[in-house]
Amino acid sequence: MDMNIQKYMAFVKTVEHGSFTKAAEVLKYSQSGISRMINDLEKEWSVSLLERGRAGGRL
Repeated sequence: MDMNIQKYMAFVKTVEHGSFTKAAEVLKYSQSGISRMINDLEKEWSVSLLERGRAGGRL
């Protein structure tokens, strides 16, 4: 799968599930990998995509 598509899917699944951990389980990545992919998108676009908290990420 294309790396950019992986990053977009990491973002979409995190929002759908409200959790980096659940997104990681669904996509079969580590939680830190999901977080890193979303951080990469945020840096590319110079914008914060998620509000991060103890419960996970949300728009």
